[in-house]
Amino acid sequence: MPRLAPVALSLLAGSLALACASKPAPVDPPTTPPEPVAQAAEEATWPEEPFRAAQPAAGELPPLALPKLEQFTLANGMEVYLVHQDRLPTVYMRVEFDLGEVDDPQRKVGMTSLCMDLLDEGTKRLDKAAFEARQADFAVNVWSSGGDETSTVGLRALKPQLGDALGLLAEMLREPGLRAEDLTRLRDQEKASLAQARGTPATIARRVYPSLTWGAKHPYGRLTSEATLDAVGLGDCKRVAGKLRPAGARLFVVGQVTRAELEQAFDSALGFWKGKAPKAAQIPAARPESGTVFLIDAPGAAQSVISVGVPGPDRDAPDYTATQLMAQILGGSFSSRINMNLREDKGYSYGGRGGFRYYRNGGHFSAGSSVRTDATGPAVREIANEIAGMREREATPEELRREKEGAILALPAKFSTPTRTLFSYQELIFHGLPLSWYDAYQREVPQVEAGNVEEVARRYLPATGYVVLVVGDAQLIRADLQKIADERVFGDGGLVELDADGQRVDGKGAAKPAKAAAK
Repeated sequence: MPRLAPVALSLLAGSLALACASKPAPVDPPTTPPEPVAQAAEEATWPEEPFRAAQPAAGELPPLALPKLEQFTLANGMEVYLVHQDRLPTVYMRVEFDLGEVDDPQRKVGMTSLCMDLLDEGTKRLDKAAFEARQADFAVNVWSSGGDETSTVGLRALKPQLGDALGLLAEMLREPGLRAEDLTRLRDQEKASLAQARGTPATIARRVYPSLTWGAKHPYGRLTSEATLDAVGLGDCKRVAGKLRPAGARLFVVGQVTRAELEQAFDSALGFWKGKAPKAAQIPAARPESGTVFLIDAPGAAQSVISVGVPGPDRDAPDYTATQLMAQILGGSFSSRINMNLREDKGYSYGGRGGFRYYRNGGHFSAGSSVRTDATGPAVREIANEIAGMREREATPEELRREKEGAILALPAKFSTPTRTLFSYQELIFHGLPLSWYDAYQREVPQVEAGNVEEVARRYLPATGYVVLVVGDAQLIRADLQKIADERVFGDGGLVELDADGQRVDGKGAAKPAKAAAK
């Protein structure tokens, strides 16, 4: 590369130095001030306050166009519910079996969930890492899981990879790995989760509350523990896996696949899969600890977690629509009575809620909140007042209008994605409801009147007989709760103190169940 002469470099450096050192020539200030900016021809105007305070009325709601569902049965006896969608080149499917924790032996509660978690840890040919690598190679997801009343296996895949995904699912069902080291790892993870669940008022309440509302030995109320997990062995998991048979199971599919394509794909990948699926367990009536206030000590807790509940109706009850609107007014929405009371009026909490949860055999109403420790007693009383008020005070026209609109406007979201579409139909089948249920629901909601809401409130929200659980700093809240129990605000069960596992602190075991409540 040619080099600059030294003389040229010196001249260049000198010129730069002189330019940097020179001062700019002075500028004389302007002799006349700048002209003022012209005023706007018209002053800005704002709408009157009443205009902004009143929300415009919504227009007429269009009817919900439900996805078309095709129902048929495969050669192996599995019931199929197919929603064909072309928006995305994907396929999402779940096979649901009537097998859950309700079927677990008393000394092995948690067995089905643990074993279903073990199932998708690999196959005899592919260990956990290799099984996950094969899924990544095809960009698919294959899984298994267990719940309270059902277990599922499923997959998600792009349309071109559906055959590959079904191949992995078939291998998982035909030759599951079920390795001892994987079972030990999963069991240890579950034990760690149990230890964490005993660490905060919210998780303590979530774990213990069902045992009080259904009964400690009721299938919906039994608690998983370290001892019940330790009792589960590989033999148990082999038996659980062996129960996953197609005849009577339910296959839900949403995606870019036709009936013919699905039948061909299943015949090709799972032609070997035969046998009868398990039947749903027979569940007895709830045996709640009626009228009792339970206290679990959480020393130093800044807040108390309150749960108040009572057995409720079945999901297929003919007054379901009115019941749901009533529950929304009481505690289901942000503008509900419980939330407005505890949050906006009293300032006890960031929010309070209430509503019904439905199982295959029965339902349950619960209301609750997480409140300041010093407001625990007053908050419990306010929840009781709102429940009583729901029975005694008719819903206002504004409350009814708001929740009716909310119920209809929420429907499209139930079918906005393949996953939500699948779950919406799966819920109907699980509860034995017709597939046309959402069509009828759209017609029923506008017809519900204030009298219907009051009627179901009186029917499903009794004056007494509730189970109350409060988890918080017992030293600071015990006196208020004792007074509530003595006044029989919720019933005559008194105040009972429990540990974080739902056992009496005096070591006598769980509280004796009350007589079964009539449904």
